[in-house]
This record gives sequence, structure tokens and C-alpha cells, in this order.
Amino acid sequence: PEGLRISTEALAGGADRAEILRRLARSEEYLQRALPKYFPLADLRRARPERYGVVAGEHVFRAEGPEDFDWLEAAILEGGYYDKPGVWGFSVDTDKRLMAEIVATLQPRSVLELGCASGPVLACLHEMGIEAEGVEISQAAIDIAAPGVREKIHQVNATTFSLGSSYDVVFGLHIFEHLNPNQLGDCLARVEAHLNPGGFVFGNIPAFGHDPVFGEVFPVYIDEWWADHDAGRHFSTLHVDDLGYPMNGHLIWAHSDWWVRRFEELGLRREPGIEAALHARYDDYLARATPARRSFYVFSKAARPVAVSDIEAAI
Repeated sequence: PEGLRISTEALAGGADRAEILRRLARSEEYLQRALPKYFPLADLRRARPERYGVVAGEHVFRAEGPEDFDWLEAAILEGGYYDKPGVWGFSVDTDKRLMAEIVATLQPRSVLELGCASGPVLACLHEMGIEAEGVEISQAAIDIAAPGVREKIHQVNATTFSLGSSYDVVFGLHIFEHLNPNQLGDCLARVEAHLNPGGFVFGNIPAFGHDPVFGEVFPVYIDEWWADHDAGRHFSTLHVDDLGYPMNGHLIWAHSDWWVRRFEELGLRREPGIEAALHARYDDYLARATPARRSFYVFSKAARPVAVSDIEAAI
């Protein structure tokens, strides 16, 4: 949406059509969308046809037990799904600067990002004078990181990392939903263990249904999900693409209530006041440019009320 707005305004201001086309063709977004066809993936539906079907016109994978999520995760990793070009941008842009700015509002001296890719958000945080490290599973992503950032990225799975350090903020931008739900608890336990007392967790997660703070960003559009929600579990029916991969590689599809409970079970306290302050400041832009970013959470490791109030006021 933001790119469309910028290009439309440029045309209205008399910009040359050919130059706009050249700019689009050179853009990272175009390359990320055009290149995947040169990196073919295996058709997972042929391997497990009994698990695939169609619900409300959407292709779905039905997981009947934990082992089905293990199989799906293995197929994603072994097939190189995360090493192929996708819609995630590797360069520093407005979105990455905004995410770094939001993390910085939590007033950290040191931060750790889970699933940092090539580290564009880390680079922005470094510019702000904040010590930032990252965890990333893809060597291909790490290889293209800027030299000043690359040495700050640890190649390790987000469910098994142990860095020997602790941080004021641990954050993940659309990473938690990529984890095997059987291992999410291990990841969150490591997040809590790497967090300084009084520190914060920031999570940008595509959570479905209504949330008391950010409302509804992703509606519940498959009826089968309601039974899972009522039973207090994550969804067992996953929306997939034409090759049987969960959309965007997401292994965890769940209601907002479920996500909040996962963090709170580890003693991490949700901070709705900070979240509300961030929404008041940034939602107008997010709704226009990157609506999915509005689905985020802030949790603390027993942060002092006065510290929380100071952050809210500063935002």
C-alpha cells in the first residue's frame, strides 16, 4: 500500500512513467517476488495426500497430532523453504527503521532479535547506539548481512539457542509463528532465561480473532478454528499454498488468547499500557502501510510499575 501511494503521488506530480517502471523493476520487493520461480520446491501434497483438503475454498493441511507438525517442520527445513527468495526484505527500509524505533522505545541498552535474517533491524539499532545481537537459522541470510552486523548474528535455531548473555529486550518480528508448536515452549523458556529482570519481550505475531488491546487484525475465517479456540489450543487446520506449505511458512496458527497464555505461563506479564501507547503513536501509519504489524504484544519480566509508566509517558 505504501509503495502504491508513493508511486501514485509521483505520477500525479508529473514523474516520468518509464522512470517509475525502472524503479519498480530495480526494487528489492520486485526481485523478492520474481525470483522464487527459479527455486522450485517439492510438492508436499504428494507425500501426505491424506492430510490435505479444501475448506471454504482454501487449501488446508489437517494435523491430527504433534507428529504431523514435526513432519511439516522437517519438510520446510529440508526443502530449503527459508533459503528461497520471499517477501521479506533484507535491506534497511522504512519498515525496519520503524521496528527498531519501536524496540528502542522500551529503553534498552542491549537487545536480542530472534529470526533476524540479514540483520537490517539490528543495523538500525546499532545506529541508535543500542547493543544488538541476533539469532538466525538461515546461513544464506547471514551471508548477505553487512560486515558490521554479521558477527553479531548467531546461527542457531530459535528453540535451542543458549548465548551466555542476557538482554534488556528480546524481540521477534513474525518469527514465533514459524516455530514448531511442539517446541514453542522451549523457545519461550529460553527467551525468559535470556531476559534481564525488569526487561521486555516484544512480539509481532499474526494472531487471529479479537484482542482487547489491538482489536482484530486477522479474522477467524475458517470455522474449524473455533473448536480449537474453545478447547484452548492452537489451530490444527493450517491454510496452505498450492504446494502444501503453510502460508508464509507459518506452523502456528492460533487465537490471540492462546498466544497471550503461552507467554504468561512463564511469568511474563503483558503490558497493555505500553501497547496502547504504541498503538496511539503508530497505528495510523501501520494501518496504511503494513497492517499486519498492528498485531503485536509487549510482555515484561516483572518490570517496576514506575519504569512502565515512564516508558508509556515517553512514547
